Amino acid sequence: MKTLLRTTTRIFTLAIIVCIAMGFSYLPKANCASIIDEVTEVLKSGTPTLELRLGYEYSDLQDNHKDSAKALNLRTRVGYRTGEYLNSSVYIQLHDLTTLADHYAPEDTDYDVIADPEGNRVHQVFLDFKGLPDTTLRLGRQEIILNDSRLIGNIGWRQNGQSFDAVSLTNTSIKDLKLYGAYVNQVNTILLDYVDLDALVLLNAKYTGIKGLNITGFCYLLDTKSDADSARDSATYGLRLNGKIAVFDYDLTGAYQSDFADGEDHDGYMINTGIGYTIAKIRFGAGYHYISGLDGDDRPFDTLFSTAHKFNGWADVFLSTNGGKLKNGLEDYFVEAGTKLMGVKLKAVYHYFDTTDDDYNNFDDQYGDEIDLLLVKKINKNLTGLLKYSHYNEMDHSASYTNVVGGHDEDVFWARLTYKF
Repeated sequence: MKTLLRTTTRIFTLAIIVCIAMGFSYLPKANCASIIDEVTEVLKSGTPTLELRLGYEYSDLQDNHKDSAKALNLRTRVGYRTGEYLNSSVYIQLHDLTTLADHYAPEDTDYDVIADPEGNRVHQVFLDFKGLPDTTLRLGRQEIILNDSRLIGNIGWRQNGQSFDAVSLTNTSIKDLKLYGAYVNQVNTILLDYVDLDALVLLNAKYTGIKGLNITGFCYLLDTKSDADSARDSATYGLRLNGKIAVFDYDLTGAYQSDFADGEDHDGYMINTGIGYTIAKIRFGAGYHYISGLDGDDRPFDTLFSTAHKFNGWADVFLSTNGGKLKNGLEDYFVEAGTKLMGVKLKAVYHYFDTTDDDYNNFDDQYGDEIDLLLVKKINKNLTGLLKYSHYNEMDHSASYTNVVGGHDEDVFWARLTYKF
């Protein structure tokens, strides 16, 4: 708590210094006293934010000689956005995760893993400048979510989340076209550690001028600190088409990954498809996800810094797609149904998981299947409750196979209560 208070003081002091510095740069046009009054008003007219998320998670990974994990923790995020001054504003968000019950690894290695280490940090602190027409320049630590978050996201499901130290630019000056670019030099991970980069360049363009169709093109260039041929460095190019026509919705993304900077042997593909049909307030959906695996010397596709929990099952058996470590690749066939009943959101998903390469590691071509269930109730405008369950059933029980994908049968359950204003 003392560390959190010290961090709070430093960040608010920084915000004040930034605002005052901008004001003093205009001293020839105004006197010092009036600038101080203006800066004071900017700070007084700001907007505070608060999020409290009390979460319980139970995770039981079978046949690993560990006890089932149980975690009860409270996530607190306190934020403040200043008023605007000289077309600029500052936002600060402090994060703390306090563990109330810690029967899980890494807190206790006798238990299964839950990726919510206790700690605190500055989750976001950035300066927004809007002095150019239809343009926002953002400098500092920030969350970045691009497209459906399959390659770049904030991992908002985990209690700690992910943010990026970056400078980003958003422009909407051309009708129906949103242009986004960012330069990232550090990723702040859900494990409360930091990944330093030489550069991560993000380019994204979304066109919405066609009824029922959004077209998004993207290019992500990753250059890590490593100079070795085995570096994660890669270039990812892709196209997303999504939209809604009458009672149908659809989403199609294709991406190709090649060598960039020091990394070699990148030649991977990713395909995400989904279609939905809504009738009588019930949405039925189906889809197919493909992630290429090891093919000769060519590496598996790397899903970069994505919100992976959103895809390929909530039990998180296939998180190794982030980092390009899923050597057998992945084919994910799924069906889902969802509705809202008496103010309660209900959703059920069934996945069947297959490999893309039957030969690697000498086991047959099926991973397993999974059932996911979700219930969400908005209690009032500030308070939301959630229950979530996932059961993964492994179909091939060879030890060599489980060393590749990281799991036997697994059951995971979550209960959460979130308060926001």
